[in-house]
Amino acid sequence: MFPTLAVFVGSLAIANAAAADSNSRRSCANIAAPRVEGAKVLSVSSAELRNHTVAAFPPLLNEPVAGINVCEVNVTLTHPGANDTVSVQVWLPLEKWTGRFLSLGGSAWAAGHGPLSIAPYAVQGFAAAATDAGLDGNFLDPSGWALKADGTINTDLLTNFASRSIHDLAVVGKAVTGSYYGKAPSFSYWQGCSTGGRQGMVAAQKYPNDFDGILAGAPAIYWTKYVIAELWPQVVMNEAGYYPSKCEFAAVRDDAVAACDELDGVKDGVISNLARCNYNPSRLLGQKINCDGTEVFFTPQLISIVQKIWEGPKTSSGSRLWHGLNIGAPLDTLAATNNGKGSPFFVATDWARDFVKANPGLNLDGLDSVGLRDLFAQSVEKFNAVIDSSDADLSGLQKSGGKLLVWHGEADNVIFPKDTIQYRKEVENKMGAAGRRIDDFFRLFIAPGVDHCAGGSIDGAGPTDPLGALIDWVEKKKAPQELAAATLPTAKSHFSRKLCPYPQVAKFDGHGDPSLASSFHCAKGFGNSCSKST
Repeated sequence: MFPTLAVFVGSLAIANAAAADSNSRRSCANIAAPRVEGAKVLSVSSAELRNHTVAAFPPLLNEPVAGINVCEVNVTLTHPGANDTVSVQVWLPLEKWTGRFLSLGGSAWAAGHGPLSIAPYAVQGFAAAATDAGLDGNFLDPSGWALKADGTINTDLLTNFASRSIHDLAVVGKAVTGSYYGKAPSFSYWQGCSTGGRQGMVAAQKYPNDFDGILAGAPAIYWTKYVIAELWPQVVMNEAGYYPSKCEFAAVRDDAVAACDELDGVKDGVISNLARCNYNPSRLLGQKINCDGTEVFFTPQLISIVQKIWEGPKTSSGSRLWHGLNIGAPLDTLAATNNGKGSPFFVATDWARDFVKANPGLNLDGLDSVGLRDLFAQSVEKFNAVIDSSDADLSGLQKSGGKLLVWHGEADNVIFPKDTIQYRKEVENKMGAAGRRIDDFFRLFIAPGVDHCAGGSIDGAGPTDPLGALIDWVEKKKAPQELAAATLPTAKSHFSRKLCPYPQVAKFDGHGDPSLASSFHCAKGFGNSCSKST
C-alpha cells in the first residue's frame, strides 16, 4: 500500500511563478515558533543545507536528488494529554522559491517520509514539508505504537495518523514558510498517494481551508472496509485448500488481458474498456503452462479461486460485502503465497492484529469467510469515525474555492479502484442533487492498466505531471480536461495516453499512431471500436 514513488515530477513552469526575492529571506537561524491550536510547540531548530544530496531509497525514492540548497526547519510539538512527540520537517529553498507551499503525504503506516518525499520538490522551488505524526517511522509495521503498555489501543497516535497530523502539518509548514520569507505562501498544496491519498481526502473533507489544491492518488478512502477486504484472496485460497503460485496467477491475468485488450479498439496490452470485459477464465481449463520448469494444468480449483477473488467478499446471504480486484490487476500481491501457504498483505494483517482485535498474537492462518465478515464488522464499528475519509459532503471544499484532483490506476493491486469510483458517485448523489457542479472542484481520473500508485509492475500509462495540472487549475483557473500519461521507462512497450475526467474515456481516433496520446480524444464511451496495434 505504499507508492513506489516513481515520482512523476514534471516541469511545473517555475519560470512563470512569482519567485520570491532572495533579499527578503530572513536568517535560517531565526525561525519563529509557530502557533498550533490544540498543541504545544516544544522546539524549533534550523540549519542551512547546501549542495545537499538525498540518496535513493526504493521504493520510496527511486533516484537520488542532488544539488539541494535549503533552510531545513524541524519543529517538535505535542498535544496536551496525548503523551506524543510529533516532528514536522520543512525545507525552504534558499533561492528561487516559487511562492508555493507543498505538504507531502505518507504511505502504509507512515504519515510522511521526510527528505525522501520532500527533496524532489524542494529542488523545484517548493517550500516542502512532511510530518511523522509522532509515530516511530516504521512504515511497514505499526506494532511499535499501536498499543499502549496496558494493551489498549493508542487512540491519540491513531488519531494523529488518521487526521490530526494533516492539519498540524499545514499550520506549521505555512507558518514556518512565512517566517522565513517574510510573507505567506501564495498557494498551498497537498500531494500524496495511497495513505497519502487518504490524507488528502481527509484534508478535503475535514480541513477544507488548509490547501488551495489537493492531489490524491489511489486514496485509501474506506480504510476500515477495504483493508479487511484485502484479506479476501487469502480466505478464498484457505477455503479451497489450494495456494496457486505467482506463475499461475500471472498466466490467468495475461490471458484475461489478451482477451479484453482490443475492446477499446487498440491492441496495447492494457484493458481499457473494462466495462465490456466479460472474460471467463474457464476457457483455460485443461490447458497447461510451464512454471519454473514444472508443467502446471489450469484446474477448476484455480479457475474458481481467481473468479472469487475478482468477485470480492460476500455477506452470509451472498450479496457483495466489498469490492474485489479488477480483472487485469496483478493477483499475487493480495493472493501472495510462500512455500505453498498463504502470505497475507502486511497492512491488512497489521490492522486486524493491532487495532481490530488489539491482539499482538493474533494468527490469521486459516481465516475463513465467517472470520473475515466478523473482522469487517468490527473494523467498521470501532474505527469508521476515526480513520475513514468517506464523507461525501465536500461543501466546505467548494466554499473555500479549493480543488481536489484524484487519480487511480484501474489495475490497482492493493486499493480497489471501485472504492474511489463509489466515492465519486456518493459525492454526486449528495451534492449533485443540490445543483452543485461537482467537476468545478472535484475531478477523478482513472488510469487503465496502471497498478498501485503507478508502481510499474504492469505496463499501463500513469499520469506524468498531475501536480502541474492541479497547479494550473488553482492558479490559472484552467480545469484539467485531460491528464498527460505515459508508460514508465521500464515498461515492455512504450506509449503515451491521455487520462480523461471520469466517467469519460480515452478513445482512439481510428487513425494515427496508437502509441501517441495525440491519436486519442476524451469521449463518453468507446462505442464500436475497431482494433489497431501499437
